[in-house]
Amino acid sequence: MLRVKINGNEYIGEKGQTILDIAKANGVEIPTLCHHEKAKPYGGCGLCVVEIKGVGKLARACATEAADGMDINTLSDRVVQARKIALEFLLSDHVGDCRPPCMLACPANTDCQGYVGLIANGMYKESADLINERLPMPASIGRVCPHPCETACRRGALDEPVAIAWLKRFVGDVNLANNQVDFKSKVASDTGKK
Repeated sequence: MLRVKINGNEYIGEKGQTILDIAKANGVEIPTLCHHEKAKPYGGCGLCVVEIKGVGKLARACATEAADGMDINTLSDRVVQARKIALEFLLSDHVGDCRPPCMLACPANTDCQGYVGLIANGMYKESADLINERLPMPASIGRVCPHPCETACRRGALDEPVAIAWLKRFVGDVNLANNQVDFKSKVASDTGKK
């Protein structure tokens, strides 16, 4: 057992806990972007920096093990300024391509997140309509697609990827069973060219 002070309040923690762990357990909010309970501490985003009394350098709360007697400040002007700079740096390197990896990996460029969300809300007809904008016959294609979208799915880093192809197949089957599928292809408007 160890005692630390965070913003003037004393808290008890266990040996091996990070500053962030103790703060979270006691309702002290420290912002993070790269931290996740199931992943090893990385500290790459720099948003969780804190000031430790007697230490000249700011510490990353997600990757710094707490020690008995630490006096930690999460709200000093120096900490707030460092977090702003870290966030500005992260946003300055944004290339503007915010499309999800599943959509980027899909050869048909379907809106995977869109139709998975509609399915989750029980909106099967709307989901099939969204799939049909880019891809005919979801019931068939959901059975033969090699699903590169699932390989690219970021959820796989935590547990397992979303079963996108199976969901496509499911919504296709439901809409076929309910006669809610329009198999008429949409023809593009005449361009005047032959």
